[in-house]
Amino acid sequence: MTSLGETLDPLRAIFRKQIRHLFRYPGEVIFLFIIPYFLTALVVAMGVSVGGTNAFGNFASQTGSTLNPFVFLMIGSGVWMISWLILESIGTSLRDEQIKGTLEQNFLAPINRFLLLVGTALSQIVITSLMFAGIIVASVLLLEPRGAPGLILAFGILMIGLLPLFGLGFVFAGLVVRFKEPYAFTQAMNVLFAVVTGTFYNVTVLPAWVRYVSAAVPMTIVIQDMRLAVESINLLIDAFGSIFILLTMGIVYPFLGYSLFKQFERRAKVSGDRSKY
Repeated sequence: MTSLGETLDPLRAIFRKQIRHLFRYPGEVIFLFIIPYFLTALVVAMGVSVGGTNAFGNFASQTGSTLNPFVFLMIGSGVWMISWLILESIGTSLRDEQIKGTLEQNFLAPINRFLLLVGTALSQIVITSLMFAGIIVASVLLLEPRGAPGLILAFGILMIGLLPLFGLGFVFAGLVVRFKEPYAFTQAMNVLFAVVTGTFYNVTVLPAWVRYVSAAVPMTIVIQDMRLAVESINLLIDAFGSIFILLTMGIVYPFLGYSLFKQFERRAKVSGDRSKY
């Protein structure tokens, strides 16, 4: 019978390996922190150039938020950047292993496939926490200090939101086994998420049929609830139902994602796709 230590040892090894890979190129990590600031500054600059002195007033009336516009946008762009990184990392990690010739070795190792995916997913919590501090916490403390107490709740919402996001990452990992080229698909989906999740605006401005799609993406709820948590904890309490929906996604999405991954893997065993590049 396998002991708990024997189960956790490969998980720790995978976790350490992914952490080393994440920080192997410091320039890339720094770039991840810069992008949200650049995109937000670009949007604010365009808004001010068009709206003039009424820009901030127009922003408040259109969004219904009392947050500083830069903070409002930084929360959206920060969460989007985190989701981009996670989906890209989990979705392409198997492809990287495949190119390096180590995927077959990992799949032949006497460990559960689930540990390969979970170890990769857990490593993302580290970079997510750092990005939360460097992007969202920094902008709130500098520009919206009254919202500092809500940062703890905002971080909790982000952690809950990672669970369904991991499930989507499992789906992308399965697509690697099947189609071998995940990059175009993950990048297209990440751009789509930026549109439907309300990264730089409230989703209420989207057409009704798009809002149905938006409601199925966990980052939509994460962005909205994190903004509410920073703006006022009482507003978040009123929106408690959305957190329950997010928790439900956190249970359902990983299960469905791993089920699809196993289905793609079984197909690869029969067709020999695992050995094709």
